[in-house]
Amino acid sequence: MPVSLMFRYLFFCLFFCGLSFCAASQKIYKYPSAPKDSTYDVYFDTTICDPYQWMENPDDPRLEEWLKDQKKINAKQSRNQGRRKILSAQMYTMYSGIENETLDGYIKKDRKNKDKYEFKYSYKNRNRAGDLMCRRQGEEFFRKLVKIRKFQKDRHDHAECTAYYVSDSLDIAAIEISHNGSDWRQIYFFDLLSRQQLPDTLLHLRGSSNIIWDGNGFYYDRYNAPKKGREFLDKAVGQTLCYHKMGTPQEDDKILLQNPDTTGTDLFSFYRMGKGRLFINHYLYSKSKVYRALGWAYLNQGRSFFIDDFIIYPNDETIDLDVEVAFGDTVILKSNWNSPNGKVLMANVKNRNELVKIVPEFDVPLRRVDRLGKDKLACIYRNNGQYSALIYSLAGELLKKIDFPKGKMIKYFYEYDLKAEYTDFCLSSFYHPNLWFQLSLEDFSFKPSVEVTVPYNYDDLETRYVKYKSKDGTVVPMYITCHKDTELNGENPTILHGYGGYGQIVEPYFDKFNALWLMHGGIIAVPNIRGGGAEGSDWGLAGRRLNKQNTIDDFIAAAEFLIHEKYTSSKKLAITGASHGGLLVGAAITQRPELFKAAIAESGAFDMLRVQKFTVGSINTNINEFGTPSKFDDFNKLVAYSPLHNLKEGVRYPNVLLIIGDNDDRVPPLHSYKFLASLQEKGDPKSLYQLYVIPGAGHGGAITPDAYVDKTLFEYYFLYNELGLRFW
Repeated sequence: MPVSLMFRYLFFCLFFCGLSFCAASQKIYKYPSAPKDSTYDVYFDTTICDPYQWMENPDDPRLEEWLKDQKKINAKQSRNQGRRKILSAQMYTMYSGIENETLDGYIKKDRKNKDKYEFKYSYKNRNRAGDLMCRRQGEEFFRKLVKIRKFQKDRHDHAECTAYYVSDSLDIAAIEISHNGSDWRQIYFFDLLSRQQLPDTLLHLRGSSNIIWDGNGFYYDRYNAPKKGREFLDKAVGQTLCYHKMGTPQEDDKILLQNPDTTGTDLFSFYRMGKGRLFINHYLYSKSKVYRALGWAYLNQGRSFFIDDFIIYPNDETIDLDVEVAFGDTVILKSNWNSPNGKVLMANVKNRNELVKIVPEFDVPLRRVDRLGKDKLACIYRNNGQYSALIYSLAGELLKKIDFPKGKMIKYFYEYDLKAEYTDFCLSSFYHPNLWFQLSLEDFSFKPSVEVTVPYNYDDLETRYVKYKSKDGTVVPMYITCHKDTELNGENPTILHGYGGYGQIVEPYFDKFNALWLMHGGIIAVPNIRGGGAEGSDWGLAGRRLNKQNTIDDFIAAAEFLIHEKYTSSKKLAITGASHGGLLVGAAITQRPELFKAAIAESGAFDMLRVQKFTVGSINTNINEFGTPSKFDDFNKLVAYSPLHNLKEGVRYPNVLLIIGDNDDRVPPLHSYKFLASLQEKGDPKSLYQLYVIPGAGHGGAITPDAYVDKTLFEYYFLYNELGLRFW
């Protein structure tokens, strides 16, 4: 063959191979066409079309057909996960390969100071939630207390024991049951000696409800019965504090406090602290004004009830004021009132509005205040990613300061036993399980108490604490966890995880499957963006309501920093988030779609103009966080970042995986339905847009072990595949 012909032949071979490669890389996904209605809403002078508003009705027959089509897409992607068994085996190794062994020299606590009963869950059927097992202190074996199958309404119902409240004096446990992950709860009672169920039953409680035993009964709060068929959509109203006497029907319970707010917007909370008192954080309505109040009432088995308010303060969304510790009539409070980084106050419950500052505000945020034995306080601070424990006397004298390594969080640093000489605490991180220590309450020395064994060498990993600039120049901190010898070449598969709401911080925590990702050479980045509380309450306010775009800008800037510093690149970067983090992910991909290869949003709110229409959307906490479209300024901000309303025709969005529980009544799945339908309609079909539905689950995610494994495998396989991280 002449040389010229040979080159021509090679050229055509390479050309057609290139075309074949391009064709393969430009795969077109065919999405089902969702029916569209001519529905619209008017906000001030703006008309918003909402063609998929019909998806808000879970009984609409069109929804069932559309979801069937989505399941076909999901099933096809599952079939493409060819190495699923390999990843499953690795995950099982991570799950089962972590062991703890108590070290010599550990001083056990006196058994008389332990709980009278111990509980654990037993999973013999992986398609159901666990049965609750119980044993009395000193007994060798656990015995079955609650057989969860008995509480299933039908074979499709996923019942779960979500909490238990024990009366040691009566030897009775109040067992909280949720169905299909709902925030609605029922309470059933069991005799702990005979393991027999008692006839008492309580209905219409919520996940936020509380139970406090007192005498032959208990205090609890309930709500009006939800309308049939609207249990997963309508907001709970009619909060009422009651006392239930064992052996009597619920309708005979004594009503002690009726929430004056009948809309379900402002809720009260209550808790027991110290001996004989119930503390209540509630709202006061006086002459068309609303105030906040901290009060108390004697525990008297519901026979008499009078709330004595010892602190009345403005109904200001920026003020936090919480009782942390009680010493008789004296209470210790943590507050950011005129102190955005937090301070510690003391008050006497017999004297109204007499607050004494015992620990002043410092230039670093105060995270927690806890009792430490008989007469000491533990104040936990966080500064530049480093946690410190400051131990104080009740007079405000600093007794000891303990600094802990950067990138690790201190947990369980408290002791409620007044006679204790030692207490246990632990340090958590993004790459190793809890490391336990024992602290002397006499000289505050501490030493390791547990040896942890894991199926990898966690000394090869590290967490770096970096700072970067956001869009407006604000400096934002971020944790980056990776191998110590990670090469900054822009080729590292990276997960960027965010939350950024309600003043909450994503602190160093251990996740076995994230550790597996790190072992394979991946990177995990967690920025402490505004809207969270990493830098104090002002930091949270800077990302709240009218400032919510700051939260999104901070998250986007974190991605830009990772790319600029060559930790990764856009083709190797995925973003993840759940709940508020799901909203964050949705906003990020609609504002900067080219910045990410893939995105996972779990239980996210995507239609920010109709959040307040459903369940918890219009409670006070969410109104303060996002605002309401009934107010002009709020509307303009909401519509500007609402993910659903900012999708554009023909844009190539990242490959998106939406995850929902099909019975989520906190952030209803309708948000994901509408967002996905619009994404599949408008987005470039060369990207994958899919929905993973966890059957019978609520906002907390999977209930049964099998559902949890399936969901976790699916999402991590998605991440490994999208970012090209080899795990075999």
